[in-house]
Amino acid sequence: MSFTNISLVKKHISEHHLGVSEMENHPVHLVGSSPVKLPDSNIQVGTEKVKGKEIFSPVQENISFSSGDTIQLLHPELIFDTVVVASDSSLGRIFVENIDYSIDYDNGRIIRLPGGSIPALSSVVIFYLYYRVYQKDADYKIDYLKGELTRLSGAIEDGQWVLVDYKVEYGFLNDDTISQAIAEANERVLKFIDPSYYESEDQGLITAETYLSVSILCNIKAVEVLNLNLSGSNANLLSRSWNMMAEAYAKQAYVILSDFAKVFSSLPSPKAIKSER
Repeated sequence: MSFTNISLVKKHISEHHLGVSEMENHPVHLVGSSPVKLPDSNIQVGTEKVKGKEIFSPVQENISFSSGDTIQLLHPELIFDTVVVASDSSLGRIFVENIDYSIDYDNGRIIRLPGGSIPALSSVVIFYLYYRVYQKDADYKIDYLKGELTRLSGAIEDGQWVLVDYKVEYGFLNDDTISQAIAEANERVLKFIDPSYYESEDQGLITAETYLSVSILCNIKAVEVLNLNLSGSNANLLSRSWNMMAEAYAKQAYVILSDFAKVFSSLPSPKAIKSER
């Protein structure tokens, strides 16, 4: 009997955000209707943004901080390093990012920083470029499990390069893999603990087997990332971090299991026998 289950393992992985990673601005060349493999599989559903640079003249907005220090611009998804904030449209004075103001590029917000050179309640002019965000099932389709992106007959031109953002979450492993990890963890637990605990519902055993299952899954992930198309030594570094996580979880599991370890009966001390002559 397993002490843990798929739901518990998934819950632990999700709550502790194990292996959550984000890809941002990955370039993809979409030709015809051929699917393009992204660097990752098991992409978290709904986290992708497929975007392209379709404007080449900057947008100009006149904004006022009279109602607060955070202003929502007309467009989100600003292109990094294209934002200019000035005192007027003739660029009489140009303000400095992260000193006078900060930018939320994804959501299209500008924040006046206290202590900077932009006076409170004042107005400024902002120039910027932004990405066009394409629509799923109209401009593209995506296979989240395989990590494949395919152009549709929408706004994306044939042969166009686009940029893709998405999240990969380790908690979205398939149930079969998690089930196999639990079975392996359970076998290790049963070999370690005293048989009197085989039918126990002690929380310690549940936690320990969950940790061992996570450890096994981390080892699986360590092997998987070695096959990723990562530059330089990134794959080795990522694999090593998964291995370290696997070791940490296994260590915690066996610390807990030590309270349930097999009890070995001690042998009686040998007695001296007086020889008779």
